[in-house]
Amino acid sequence: MVFVLVGISAHPVWLGLLLSYFIGFKLGLTPLGGYCDLINPSTACGGPVQWAHAMILPWITFAILFAALYVRMIRANVLEAMNEDYVRTARAKGASETTVMRSHVLRNAMLPVVTMLGMDIGLAMGGAIFTESVFGLPGIGKTAVTALEGFDLPTVQGIVVFATIAIIVFNLAVDLLYAVIDPRIRLS
Repeated sequence: MVFVLVGISAHPVWLGLLLSYFIGFKLGLTPLGGYCDLINPSTACGGPVQWAHAMILPWITFAILFAALYVRMIRANVLEAMNEDYVRTARAKGASETTVMRSHVLRNAMLPVVTMLGMDIGLAMGGAIFTESVFGLPGIGKTAVTALEGFDLPTVQGIVVFATIAIIVFNLAVDLLYAVIDPRIRLS
């Protein structure tokens, strides 16, 4: 429960700075910031292994922020679905607990979570601005901040259009995923 409260309450800048200080600086397990190129290394830092090693702290920061919300949502939905009539009926028919959880409880509990995932793509792009700033990563968030500071209107418009298209495409994918998760929903 403490993890969920910290994840929901923490700001990405604060969380990123704490992780950089304790894991990167004090323990020396990861680089403090910067970026290693994945495909075409222009410096000595590059390649898939060094890239992944440099991205561990940004990934953890980003994951903690969203994992807390999703853990709480999944837990509430599973507890609610376990008390439904169709779950009791499946158990009464002799279905194994694994089958009941996978086929009945989780499929129905995942629909609100998938909905939330579709809406969180915009929030994730906003969180990327903070995460990229803390860890010194080149990305769309840092480009947006630099363009705003320099009054570069075409770049800002391009980023807004890209983010809008990404949100629309991701929401379309979520809507198509509904038909896979819930057989009552049919694509026509």
